[in-house]
Amino acid sequence: MITPHSWRALDYSSEDPAMNLAIDEAILRCLLEDRSPDTLRLWRNPPSVIIGCFQNPESYVDVVACKGLGVNVLRRASGGGAVYHDLGNLNYSVMIHDSSLKANVSDVEKSYDFFCGGVIEGLRMLGIVACNRKGDILIAGKKVSGSAQHRLYNTILHHGTLMVDVNLDLLGRTLGLSEPRKYLINLYDVLSHDVPSDKIESAISNGFEKRFHVVLHKGALTPIEKLTAKKLYNLKYSKEDWNIRN
Repeated sequence: MITPHSWRALDYSSEDPAMNLAIDEAILRCLLEDRSPDTLRLWRNPPSVIIGCFQNPESYVDVVACKGLGVNVLRRASGGGAVYHDLGNLNYSVMIHDSSLKANVSDVEKSYDFFCGGVIEGLRMLGIVACNRKGDILIAGKKVSGSAQHRLYNTILHHGTLMVDVNLDLLGRTLGLSEPRKYLINLYDVLSHDVPSDKIESAISNGFEKRFHVVLHKGALTPIEKLTAKKLYNLKYSKEDWNIRN
């Protein structure tokens, strides 16, 4: 009989989007030094646009619209494309040693099937059929979730969005997209609004437990993680030369 591995379940959000990005990287760096456990974090951001590590914001974001709307444009450590966050979006982050996984994830592209499987299993528990396409999770052909990765030696940060009740009009304005409803979908488009957010979060957590054969134990940020996140925030994520560089 296989004994389930233990992960920390971290339900923590800062009110500062830049700090939320710093926390993800801080946990990954502490994990590399064996100062943090494998972790599943669920969190939310106030309205903000998060671009991939290598993106030029001018090419993928309506920077003028963002400024007029008071929406910050921030850069994350992982690659991938620009995404819009607000409190109607549930973000998930997995920070893990690759040796903890019962799968070969050396092929980055193929690993998205593995990591997205936790979300897809959670959606199945809510009665929703979804599938992965290169890191995007689709419901009836429309995108409900996108994801990206950052790898640091033998540790992996896989994080993504899950649109529950996102303001798609603001998403379209900030990302310069016309008619986003043609190819994007919120969970509340297929679920009743009577389904509370905590039930959705529980389903996603349970999906990861089942998909990865782990047991989640509620935890909190450690002092070293808080200190590392503060340093990363001050040195990088709060700085315009990191966020807006071309």
